[in-house]
Amino acid sequence: MADLIQGLNGPRTAQQELFYDLEDATAVIGWSIAELTNIAGRGKSPDEAIALMKISALLKAQQEKIRRHADEVKSGRIVRAIAG
Repeated sequence: MADLIQGLNGPRTAQQELFYDLEDATAVIGWSIAELTNIAGRGKSPDEAIALMKISALLKAQQEKIRRHADEVKSGRIVRAIAG
């Protein structure tokens, strides 16, 4: 088993960097959605709550778009030539 784990700390390829960057972005967006939804539940006015829920919906749509891009990177349909 130890031989399977060796080399995992080496440099990432450009493709891996892109995939992990996209995965990180979806995680941050997911956290933001949860926080905004929580804040909306404690909103001072219905208008504030509605605005925060709209922002959350927009972020969720972007999160799904980025997740689809990450899936395309992982499957090799999107290729980055060099790490940026």
